[in-house]
Amino acid sequence: MQQRPDATPPRPLSAVPLRSAPMLATLLLAGLPFPVMAQNLPVQQMANDTVIATTSLSAPQNDRPGTGDAATSAAAPPAPPAAKKMKPDLLVVPIPMSNPTVGAGLTVAGVLFYNPNGSSQPWVTGGGAFYTTNKSWGAGAVHSMSLDDDRFKVLLFGGYADINMQFYGIGANAGDRDISVDLEDRGTMILSQGQYEIAEHFYVGARYRFLKVNSRIKRENPLFPDLNLPGNLLDSQTSGIGPAVTYDSRDNQFAPRKGANVTLVGVFNMDALGSDFSYDTWQFAASGYFPATSTGTLAIHGSLCAVSKGAPFYDLCMYGQNGDLRGYEMGRYRDRAMWTAQVEWRQQMSDRFGGVLFGGIGGIGDSLGDLDHGKFLPAVGMGLRFKASPETGTNLRLDIAMGRDSQAIYFGIGEAF
Repeated sequence: MQQRPDATPPRPLSAVPLRSAPMLATLLLAGLPFPVMAQNLPVQQMANDTVIATTSLSAPQNDRPGTGDAATSAAAPPAPPAAKKMKPDLLVVPIPMSNPTVGAGLTVAGVLFYNPNGSSQPWVTGGGAFYTTNKSWGAGAVHSMSLDDDRFKVLLFGGYADINMQFYGIGANAGDRDISVDLEDRGTMILSQGQYEIAEHFYVGARYRFLKVNSRIKRENPLFPDLNLPGNLLDSQTSGIGPAVTYDSRDNQFAPRKGANVTLVGVFNMDALGSDFSYDTWQFAASGYFPATSTGTLAIHGSLCAVSKGAPFYDLCMYGQNGDLRGYEMGRYRDRAMWTAQVEWRQQMSDRFGGVLFGGIGGIGDSLGDLDHGKFLPAVGMGLRFKASPETGTNLRLDIAMGRDSQAIYFGIGEAF
């Protein structure tokens, strides 16, 4: 078995590097009800922002590698041991946000850190709610804990959301025609995940996800027939289970300069589990970080999404999710397969200010084998960074991005990947 660090003198909980904090927010809104949330719409960024903010306010970052996105990983390498008895620490944080899908908005989250079993990192229990300018709203609660000397990680989430967005149809051609209808998605989501550390930085486990969705098209007799969804898709539920694998060797989860973060999650939805549809979904993402100069970091990111036949429209691959290729409205391009690749240069210009340049390309198609014949969707952009927490390196982020036929402005906390 892997040796754990020797115990350190007890410290107040607020002084312990809260490694598990990002789990909270990443699911707090990331996993909200329907796949627009579950697949990391901008709401997921709000969630991630919330916990990054609470962590930044609560404690300095240490030198050990951080964790991956909690929506795809419940695992985290251990932080320095915390005291076996410590006073619970409650943090309440408001976080502003802006993105092209749901507009500008605000998330308010409360996070409780405590340590009932003397784990090297605190347990996290929290809840939060958000509201945006296009009248989208939602609320959720999450709990994460470490067992067996931090080798076993457990993540539980439940939430509800009412999201207003545009539906363009399915396939690259549907996104190109630039005609949409108003779509309201209301849904409830329950997610549970457990992962066990089998080697340093490497966690393997399983995820269960239940999703109940009620959708409503707000325009009668749309111009294109495929914009009028069948009735069995408007009120349905999915239920599935599958593997969750994580490798994370980043030196800092908030501002990584070196290391890698790789995640793979699969969900098998089936009748036996109460799903209205039988289909599989796979999500793969990988990021690498390289300290090219003393003040500059080269970051690369790639992703792959695949969904089998029989999936409802709301659980397809959606271009622009997970921070993949900024500059596109989430859901404008959706289909059963998607890939993205991007590169970003992060330059620190002073103690507090920095800038980034980024660009990439991706594609969407009816299947993985069709991706090389599908639509290629490029994106470029630049951004400004302000270091809100010198201790953790956490940045306030303002990005301007241009896609194939669209532009977008993003504001949040932490990097896109």
